[in-house]
Amino acid sequence: MRTAKKTATRLFAMSRRLASRRQVKTSRQHLARTHNANDIMEESAMGIKEVQRANGQIKFHADVRVGSAPRKYGTFDTRKDAETFIAITEASARKAIRASAQSSLQQAAKLGGERNYARARLADVVTDYRESSSCSMRGKKALVPVADLVGNARVGSADDEWSAKYVADVRATFTNRRKPYAYSTIKVQLTYLIKACKWWAKQNKVSATTIGISTECIPEGSDVQRDRRLEHGEYDALMAQIKQAHSRADHWRCLVDLCLETGARLQELVLASWDELHSEDRLWKIPAKHTKKKKARKVPLSPKARSVIAELRALEKKGDKRIFQVFPNPTATSCGFRNIVIAAGIKDFRFHDLRHDSISMMIVNNPKVSVRAIMEIVGHADYASFVRYSHLRDDEVIGLFD
Repeated sequence: MRTAKKTATRLFAMSRRLASRRQVKTSRQHLARTHNANDIMEESAMGIKEVQRANGQIKFHADVRVGSAPRKYGTFDTRKDAETFIAITEASARKAIRASAQSSLQQAAKLGGERNYARARLADVVTDYRESSSCSMRGKKALVPVADLVGNARVGSADDEWSAKYVADVRATFTNRRKPYAYSTIKVQLTYLIKACKWWAKQNKVSATTIGISTECIPEGSDVQRDRRLEHGEYDALMAQIKQAHSRADHWRCLVDLCLETGARLQELVLASWDELHSEDRLWKIPAKHTKKKKARKVPLSPKARSVIAELRALEKKGDKRIFQVFPNPTATSCGFRNIVIAAGIKDFRFHDLRHDSISMMIVNNPKVSVRAIMEIVGHADYASFVRYSHLRDDEVIGLFD
């Protein structure tokens, strides 16, 4: 009797140990699958497990942990609800981590000095710089993924060798569009990393600091010139899709047409306010705070551009300060345009490509206007930049000297 009891006890203990090992193994496999799928960023763990209950119902168990933040989990009826829970939880945790890092940086900046400057984490400096008034709108956008891409590197250790490794690592990383980062994008990231470090040096009252980060590690010949313009039939396809699929179709159409007539950048258009229009809507004065180079410029409005403005005035609602008030910000508008382009069946076309088209057509349609005048209108400070945007087709070149 005693022997049977001991045997039963041993078997029960063994089964508990085996079950525990299986659970740990399953958990490790789950986290490995999650990491391998690139579903999460550094120092975070999350996953969704599909569970079938005894009554046959399918539930989705969401589990998320970011850094040192408390682990959170919940069970949901649909996978979409579980994904939403993970997204909200991760965003909240990252916000708390950023706030903590920002507080630490502010304390370090009060002490100042070369040592505090060099010991700061690049990720924290990037996060703090993005939230400062010193960072431009373009910089805020370019640095969005950088805080995760730099890892745990310190400002003082970021030198030429680190820069080369950063380029190689980022090139091997896929964007949210599931494409490798372009060298031109990485170069912009490094440029703003340098600006962030200079800003951090200023916060620490360090004046004679040599920034170790460099863009010279970008391979020569990797800066591919983009020359995409609207091809035959693509404008009509774009307009047809806008008319078919959007409640804001009139605003989208006006946005595209005004870009083609003025060559303005997306942020300049989306942020434009009614008080920027002058001389009976014949002149658009773009303020420095809306331009890429932070330099104000004047854009003469063509008859077609004025007709677009007249249409927009008819669409204006009481209290609208911006001309395109229906679009929340440039980033969201860019994403919306990309969706329209995809739905229209147009391949590899971005909103900024409309600027290429506009500048090229300015040259063709206004032969009496000097190149220098066009450069000032579109905001190009040097001729090299202007050449990158002017791509004349064969049929446009023929007859220029007739």
